[in-house]
Amino acid sequence: MATSPNKRPENEAFSKPGSSLIRVFNEAPYLCRCSDNKTAAYVKPRANAVNWPYMQVNRRNVVSWLVFDLDHSNPMIWEDAALPPPNLIVRNPKTSSAHLFYAITPVLTGPNARQKPIDFMKAVYRSMAQKLGADLAYSGPVAKTPGHPWWETSELHNGEYSLSELQPAGELEYMPPWRGAPNLEIVSHSRHCTLFEQVRFFAYAIVQEERQRGSESSFIRRVEQYARSKNRFSGRHYKSGKLRQSQVRATVKSITRWTWTKYYGAADCARGTMLLNPEMPLADKQSLAAKHTHKTRTRKTEKKIRTAVSNLKAQGVELTQKAVAEAAGLSRQTVAKHKHLLNVTGRNVVDFLSEKRRLNARKSNVKNAVYQITALLVVPALYDRGCYLVPERTLRTVPPSATRMRLRDSLDPDTS
Repeated sequence: MATSPNKRPENEAFSKPGSSLIRVFNEAPYLCRCSDNKTAAYVKPRANAVNWPYMQVNRRNVVSWLVFDLDHSNPMIWEDAALPPPNLIVRNPKTSSAHLFYAITPVLTGPNARQKPIDFMKAVYRSMAQKLGADLAYSGPVAKTPGHPWWETSELHNGEYSLSELQPAGELEYMPPWRGAPNLEIVSHSRHCTLFEQVRFFAYAIVQEERQRGSESSFIRRVEQYARSKNRFSGRHYKSGKLRQSQVRATVKSITRWTWTKYYGAADCARGTMLLNPEMPLADKQSLAAKHTHKTRTRKTEKKIRTAVSNLKAQGVELTQKAVAEAAGLSRQTVAKHKHLLNVTGRNVVDFLSEKRRLNARKSNVKNAVYQITALLVVPALYDRGCYLVPERTLRTVPPSATRMRLRDSLDPDTS
């Protein structure tokens, strides 16, 4: 007869009121992976899973525990790192390695979950793991079962942390998502890391094509096919030749989700265009980059609007915001923000008096008046029947207010 997953735990340590072990039991999935080794190949009700040395502590698509895998012999390193105390310390008495359990406010990680809380949780985990000297490659979901006789379990408190309490956002270090090409020599010790490096760069290369011509499903399918073709490690220094299919699928899921929602490096990313000082604070770089991006985007938008206005005027179409928006491929609201570009005339009309006042604002003893500037005028020679009627001469134009006598004298045909 199958055991009900809601049955009370058989291990009495999990029945103590107010204990963190009660939370471990309640937050574990009803049907829990467990085993006497790290593979956790069995699936049993959680009431029975707590009797195994290794068990799954987080439910699917929900993270309620941050577990850190310490391979060194100092489980109290959190004190030296000035970090909050963990809820549970589960230590192996033979090797002195340990798992630190931090109870956190549950974070959803399913397909419909918000990405920013997930990113914040990962950043907090990465920062704490570096300070604790924990294994960065450890990702669970299986951990040492607290309270099992194989381990020494120490419970420090039963509180629950928020992510900001564990690590303030201001102390988190920015990590660029992608730098250069994969370096397989650095990750050659791990089949998982080697496969991850190979597959992620393939995903980067095809994601733009799939966004334009395919779909997220086809993108995942192509990445999974590529991952299976690369899951061959025979002939190398690894003990076994291939990863399990479940491990390959987990790697593909991690890569495809992030790449589809976050990666746009193959499109119009141009890092380093502004040639900023590398030692400049990140906040200053982001501020300058935002201004540069805004200016570039505005210039491109205005160019589209001017081109659309010119084309519509050539076609004799009335210049309305809707017509310009359709011709430019922009929204009407965007065109409305640049409506001054719709009133473009054939010539630029300049108020010379206002312009001169602006230029002479800092000068003294300058009379701001519109002066008539004379220009040279070439009068062509008039030729009729072999003789010049009026010889070619150069005149200066005069304002209309000048006497007409001077004008008649300058045009007198008598050359004597």
